[in-house]
Amino acid sequence: MSASFPSQNCKLKEENSQLKIRVESIQDKELTQQAIRDRDEAIAKKNAMEAELLRSKNDMMSLNNQLLEAIQRKLELSQELEAWQDDIQVILNQQLKSQQQSEQASKKTSTDRLAFLRRPSTPSFISRRPSSSPSTTSSSSSCTSERTQAPWKDWLKRGKISQHSN
Repeated sequence: MSASFPSQNCKLKEENSQLKIRVESIQDKELTQQAIRDRDEAIAKKNAMEAELLRSKNDMMSLNNQLLEAIQRKLELSQELEAWQDDIQVILNQQLKSQQQSEQASKKTSTDRLAFLRRPSTPSFISRRPSSSPSTTSSSSSCTSERTQAPWKDWLKRGKISQHSN
């Protein structure tokens, strides 16, 4: 029996060694598989991050293009506004000049129309009635001038009305 015992002992030791090798092999395989899974997961995360980064870059480029377009449009609108303001200034200046010319022409016409009311440099053929007292003269001359000017006032009013209607 003693001969079988050491052989059994050797056999058991050999089986134990084989089992250890198998366990180590299984553990190595499991570790390898776990490492592969970890690696695959890391690659997937990396790919997702790269895709997100690419989307972010595209969004940023799109926003930059929109910003450049907005700046360009603002510049165009500013130029249009400046041109419009220049045009308005030219129109206002033309209208002001036209209005001034119209007023000058109106004043000249009014002055020409009233020229006959001015005292001529040559002696007048209209004689005045002498008055006996200063108070009579002023009341008499104001009545006379009112009677004399009344038709001319109407004529002037008609002239002003026709100017405003034009």
